[in-house]
Amino acid sequence: MSPAKLRPLRNRLRQSVRDAGLTDLSPTGQTAQKPFWELEPSPAIIDPDEWDTLNQAIKQRARLTNAFLRDLYSDQDALREGIVPPEVTLADPYYRRACLNLSPNRAAPASLIRFDLIKTTEGWQFTETHTNTPVGLSYAIQNRRFLTQEAGDFYRALPEYHSIINTPLELLDTLRELAPEQSRRPSMVFLTTGPRYPFYSEHSFLARKMGLRLAQGDDLLVSDNRVYFKTIAGLERVDVIYRRVNDTHIDPAVFNTDFETAGIPGLIQCIRAGNVIVANAIGSGTAENRALHAYLPALSRFYLGERLLLPSIPTLLCIDNDQVDRILGNVEQFELHPTHSPRVGTLQENPPTLRAKRLPKIVRENAAKYVARPTLKSLRAAPSSRGQDEFRLSVFALTRRDHVAVIPGGFVNVGAPPYPRDRVGKCADVIVLSQHRSDSGSLADFESDPKPVAPERTIPSSRVVHSLFWLGRYLERAETTTRMLAILDDVSLEEIPAHDRKRWLPLWRGLLNATGHNDHKIDGRVTPASTLTGDLIWRMSLDRGHPSSLLNTVRSATSNARELREYISPESGSILTGIDLKLTDLARQSPTSRNQPARDKRNELATRALRFVHTEINACLASTARTMLQDAGWHFLEIGKQIEGATLTADTLLHVLTGAATASIIRAQSGSSTFRDNPELSALLRMLGSQDAYRRLYHRRSQPLLVAQLLIQQTSAPRSILHNLREISQNLQGIHESARGSHSTLLQNELHHRITKITTLNLAPFFTEHPAGPKENGLEGVLDEIVESIGTLHQLFEDHYFSHQARFGDEHDQSELGL
Repeated sequence: MSPAKLRPLRNRLRQSVRDAGLTDLSPTGQTAQKPFWELEPSPAIIDPDEWDTLNQAIKQRARLTNAFLRDLYSDQDALREGIVPPEVTLADPYYRRACLNLSPNRAAPASLIRFDLIKTTEGWQFTETHTNTPVGLSYAIQNRRFLTQEAGDFYRALPEYHSIINTPLELLDTLRELAPEQSRRPSMVFLTTGPRYPFYSEHSFLARKMGLRLAQGDDLLVSDNRVYFKTIAGLERVDVIYRRVNDTHIDPAVFNTDFETAGIPGLIQCIRAGNVIVANAIGSGTAENRALHAYLPALSRFYLGERLLLPSIPTLLCIDNDQVDRILGNVEQFELHPTHSPRVGTLQENPPTLRAKRLPKIVRENAAKYVARPTLKSLRAAPSSRGQDEFRLSVFALTRRDHVAVIPGGFVNVGAPPYPRDRVGKCADVIVLSQHRSDSGSLADFESDPKPVAPERTIPSSRVVHSLFWLGRYLERAETTTRMLAILDDVSLEEIPAHDRKRWLPLWRGLLNATGHNDHKIDGRVTPASTLTGDLIWRMSLDRGHPSSLLNTVRSATSNARELREYISPESGSILTGIDLKLTDLARQSPTSRNQPARDKRNELATRALRFVHTEINACLASTARTMLQDAGWHFLEIGKQIEGATLTADTLLHVLTGAATASIIRAQSGSSTFRDNPELSALLRMLGSQDAYRRLYHRRSQPLLVAQLLIQQTSAPRSILHNLREISQNLQGIHESARGSHSTLLQNELHHRITKITTLNLAPFFTEHPAGPKENGLEGVLDEIVESIGTLHQLFEDHYFSHQARFGDEHDQSELGL
């Protein structure tokens, strides 16, 4: 492509990555200033013959790596025979002595391995092996997805090439075969450190594609040498854990860690008892030691009886005096590398590559920590399909017992090393051409079980449903805020005459209170021009400093959705991310001065924000309804929306209807037959999206009693309080059916009591006669009680499903613990 065509393509790819929200959710320091993921449009293309050579060499490396790990943590024959000096492995910081003979019968300790290679004038050479928590598989898949979407003509013009889209399913099959033999349908979880880890977007992507639940350390516990997943229905036994937590933190009871909440105390003992399998095996990070590359030819002959099909990059050891002399004799051609790179997720940056002339000082300090390798310049990187660019190829291998399958693709890091470890960096797709059409993906050796199986019922954790619940509340709040504000400006000019502006104040108070802006002061001196000021609408929409502004509500929803990628579809997540980015951009354009032009500009930006969000937030809600599996997690999302909707309606009515009821009583007791128009009630109906429903049901102008009946008791009106409570009850029943054992009698009884009380409530006296006794007996008291009861429902959900306080506090029904 010409530069003129490449520039817009790069921009579209950047936009695709940005809209997908695939980034570091908790950037710190310098990482916040650097792009997390840059996708170059020019892929690396590997022809079938070249791939065949790579494929065989990678399979050999995978078998060799697993043979070494299996031996190192069992008989240690290679150490006894002197193939590898004990100080290279037993003193390795990634060697886990507690894992010796932990799983002696396990054929493949490393289920997923990533190999890094470079191309030199001598051909392909291996540079790195990643066995601890290999990163990058999801980015290889998504690179292909984004490029086929944005450069489809290019991909259609290619010869046949291998697909990699089903790789997560192949990884899932690999994990399933690890399960203990007694587990016919193993329970599997994906262990993550959570959003604070730079590559959390990969964890959530793979978990969603594999259909696994993401679990953090606090979601799991050990009892009786078994691992359990804490779900809303109780404890569920776990058979297989796919870990993406560094083994330093995996078991705080065994390993000294400053990240105790990431792991599972007691996990090692469960593995030793044979009750759970962890992939990749704890301690497999020892195979990442760069010093091992010097011993791989001998290890290959020892374990496999084979010569290496492709070599590693020449690696010299600083603990060997003869090799030190060789390095010092050619200091310009060598550079020093640490035997292990720093752990991903730490604040420690990649250590700088050191020139070999500093070797004497390094050797005096700690020779075992460094190896020497030729500079890339001395290796004279060979031309490739990417021209003269420097690059590193990363490929992935899956191992099951003695079988190895290499994913026919991967990704390349573009540019000169060192390559980033805390982000994806600048990368490109890898296309492996095929001699024959391949429809089956990468693992033709492993066929899925063709027998039909019943769908597995997966029960979400309390942490997940808590996030889904609040996501529902944030989405409903954002939708209601935009709709109410958008309509408010129109009806203030259309329906309320200037001399009736004071009647507008209750509606304003209701709106501000319902949308979390009840700290705003409104006095009685309201003029037609100041009903909806630019400052106030900007404050409610784009003010970064106000926690309930539309900007911050959407930001909270987006943050929750990003942590729930295994539940929220990419379509919904992309829409929500787009809203967040748009609001952030508009807020950034807002002037800070107080003069009139600045106010006009803020008002214009706020209006644009409302129009945009009003359309897009409903698109997000519709997409969620159409794409999300309607299981227990879905029901919690819906309950969050319904509790928020009921709260917004009740808060608004509390301010608007009480004044209208008083005026209605005065007219009724005076015997006046003159009809008083209620434009503020008409505005209220429009703001709550219920005017058409009112007209269809009552065929009258807006009257206080009828409006109250519609918005409090009408079961068919989506905004009514009773409708929302009934929907909560139905979704609660859906939770009980989806997650057996999650029943809450207290919640059901409270809902039934509230629904019955509202259903049987006679509203007419509140609009025709003054309440007898205290003020609480009037409409205001009823609405106050409804608002309080909705808050009680929220707290009951918190106690029963999220914190489980209700379960632990119930001395009479210990079966709710699910033990």
